[in-house]
Amino acid sequence: MKTPARRLLLMLCLVLLLNSLAIAQDNTKPFAPVSGQAGKDVVWVPTPENTVEKMLDIAKITPQDFVMDLGSGDGRNVIGAAKRGARALGVEFEQPMVDLSRRRAAEAGVADTANFVQGDMYEADISKASVMLLFLLPNNMTMLLPKFLALKPGTRNGRVNANVIEGTATTGDSSQIWHAIRASRAPR
Repeated sequence: MKTPARRLLLMLCLVLLLNSLAIAQDNTKPFAPVSGQAGKDVVWVPTPENTVEKMLDIAKITPQDFVMDLGSGDGRNVIGAAKRGARALGVEFEQPMVDLSRRRAAEAGVADTANFVQGDMYEADISKASVMLLFLLPNNMTMLLPKFLALKPGTRNGRVNANVIEGTATTGDSSQIWHAIRASRAPR
């Protein structure tokens, strides 16, 4: 092969290599969830920020609290609690959501107190929570009810507590769940 042909072939290979590197970079964009995307047991819909703030206000989060969110999605409940000084843990089934939540916590400056783990919300150990901060469908709440009823009533400071703060993602009636939780939390 003559030298000009070799140079042309070399330049063509270089162009193809650079093009493939550019395409590979485009495919490494960070995960961005889409409202309505399917998950294991839920369809992800982000909790509106004003709802998160209201839930945090109702729970009266303090730095002594250990807040848990089951099905924590993009981490906004956990991050919000950590911004108020609480230690918080989100349990999320989808690993890309866990990774996103960790990035968001780092960006918010609360990665030391807002933690996220990949796991099944129905299998998670909630016994150390002082506050459960949840935004779930009523059927998810019903399935979690035995876990809530197993919490020891009235104890705080890193143990368990009666505070189950729930927002519902639909207009479904959760009154039976609330009644059962309140009844189980009555001092004995």
